[in-house]
Amino acid sequence: MSVTALQNVWEGLLAYNLSTANKRWLAERLWEQAESEESDALEPYTTEEINAMITESEADFASGRFLSMEDARAHRRAHLAKLLEA
Repeated sequence: MSVTALQNVWEGLLAYNLSTANKRWLAERLWEQAESEESDALEPYTTEEINAMITESEADFASGRFLSMEDARAHRRAHLAKLLEA
């Protein structure tokens, strides 16, 4: 949201002539919402997780569990065709 849009929200709130208690209540709700959103944010993979994924992928490849680019494209086309039929 742009600074101008935020300023408009702020001015709109001020137009309500809220009591100090109401302003504090709103501030607390905004703070709680921001903290909740931050805690729900995606976490980056750790080095250990990345290494485990690489090891698993290498094992899959070594045992023949992989698709060629041609097979992957065919699979994608078939999947998209099914979606478009619905």
